[in-house]
Amino acid sequence: MKSFDSIDKSFEERFDPKLRTIGESQLQNHDRKKEQIPPSKFFRIEYSASIPEETKLFLSGKIPDILDFPEKFGIQIPHANHLLRFIDQETYESEMGSPLPANVALPASRLKIINTSRAYNVTVILPKKLDTAEVIVNITRNLFSKLCGNIFFNEQILPLEFYRQSAQVQKQISAAIPEILDLVEELNFPAKSLQAFCESVAKSYRLDLEKKGAEIRKQLIAEWREKWKSQSLSTEEQHTLDSIFTEFKQTFRTNPEKFNQTVFERVKQLNSQLHFILPHERRAYEKFKQERFSHYIRSVMHKLEEITALSGFIEELHALLKQSPEAADLEGIGSQIRSRMRELRREKKVVQFYVPEIPQNPDLKHIRQKFPLRLIKMLPSGTPLKEWSKEIKRMEKHYAESIYSKLYSALHSLSEWTLALQESKTDDFHESEDGQRLKKLLLVLKYRTPAVKGLQSVLGVLLDTSEQYVLQTSDTDKPRQLVPLDDFSKAWSYFISSILTMLYYQEPSASSTLPQGFRTDNFLKSILKFVDRQSIRGINHFHIVKLLWLVYEEKEADDLTFLLFCIQKPQDILRYTLALTMRPVTEKTSLEKRLEKLPQYRDAWISAYQNRINEFEK
Repeated sequence: MKSFDSIDKSFEERFDPKLRTIGESQLQNHDRKKEQIPPSKFFRIEYSASIPEETKLFLSGKIPDILDFPEKFGIQIPHANHLLRFIDQETYESEMGSPLPANVALPASRLKIINTSRAYNVTVILPKKLDTAEVIVNITRNLFSKLCGNIFFNEQILPLEFYRQSAQVQKQISAAIPEILDLVEELNFPAKSLQAFCESVAKSYRLDLEKKGAEIRKQLIAEWREKWKSQSLSTEEQHTLDSIFTEFKQTFRTNPEKFNQTVFERVKQLNSQLHFILPHERRAYEKFKQERFSHYIRSVMHKLEEITALSGFIEELHALLKQSPEAADLEGIGSQIRSRMRELRREKKVVQFYVPEIPQNPDLKHIRQKFPLRLIKMLPSGTPLKEWSKEIKRMEKHYAESIYSKLYSALHSLSEWTLALQESKTDDFHESEDGQRLKKLLLVLKYRTPAVKGLQSVLGVLLDTSEQYVLQTSDTDKPRQLVPLDDFSKAWSYFISSILTMLYYQEPSASSTLPQGFRTDNFLKSILKFVDRQSIRGINHFHIVKLLWLVYEEKEADDLTFLLFCIQKPQDILRYTLALTMRPVTEKTSLEKRLEKLPQYRDAWISAYQNRINEFEK
């Protein structure tokens, strides 16, 4: 009992207000002081040794004010040991091991997250001199872009459940280097970043880009393939390839139908060479193309995957049989080959009596005689009677020349080889018609495989992209509208950095540090002109920038309070307006119509949120 009494007494003493060494007021003062620590104190500021002392002195006096400014509007940067580093171009290139891309103007910035501590490293690449207002203003914009555009958005906005739902549904579309090269090669995608790289190559070798452009492009793609295999791509080359894929995604999102037509033409071209879409399948593929192009892409891709797999199977068997396996193994190999041949016949990939140069089964003679009657049913409706004979012969030729017939013929020759090996007649086989035919077919398959794999790769990327970006219009199969997070993030970064820069330099203490002062009207005019130009070009996230600007202008009296309330207290209207703003351009929804409707989206947005604010204030 004494021990329990002692414990009770200990608790009483511990919680007795009279015995406290730290009072309530001291705790409150501690919390208040903690809250009063400005955001700039949570940044470590470093300069590379090559930065002039004059520049360091100027920035050291200016940067803390810039870092603290967003807090006036309720934009809280998470407290962590962030690093803000200023370097020059030479230092950057030395650290990266490659030159700064030619299209990057200074000042520029990059952001790196330290996942273990949730801290960020912001690197600002400075020009040699900070001698104009434009340079200093752009440094400020770069800082606001990284702080309030990226860090604030990543840490304070994206974790909200509203945005996380979209993030969980939207997968990040990515492509490996070979897939990006296939996109460029197969679709002849006119990426600006690739064009810029070609221009630099042409300039360095003093070549005429207009005359030698296609040759340079082809050579670059071939070199990059080899470098990728040997893992020797430079940072600049990798950056160019990443930029190409980013351009592709943006262009596809703006005008998917243009890509669909290009892909269809490429499929049509390869099919004219390989006849992998067989006559009895043609009608179904035409229906897919017209009604659900994604099904068309998927079906063609599966065919190409099947062809690639069969070609690989044949190559492996050829290599294996060259090693003269044991008799027991030969039986198993022969069984596998004949099983594949049966599958091709059963799935109607092969019409056996149309496969040239292999023995025909006499039992199929009667079926072959009647088969043209089946082909008549496959003729397109409206085919003139006088054309029937010609069309039937054409379809018979397609069956005979189909890549499937070649694969089947190669499998037949391999089957004969296994029998020859079992009978120890290898030399006889190589000299036989089957042996000679197999030799020719292997060369054909080897020649055709790169084209098949290239188109297969492109279709896979297109399918992933289309499933993410192309909104279906069917009332019965309408997908849930999602917040386009990638574009929204880019748009917010551009918008908030521009607005904060404008507001910051409207303050006399800030504008007095600029050599030529600051004129709000000129700055605003320049920004809006650029946004309009990019919007008209169809750069998607600038449409969201324009929408954000329209909302801000309408609610300018509230500073940024209204917009911050909107994105921090998101509603369905936000998802709806952003989804409509980013709806792909089609014949029914042109780019001009999308831009024309932005004021309507603004009004709907403001009305819905204003009603909610009014409810809060009641």
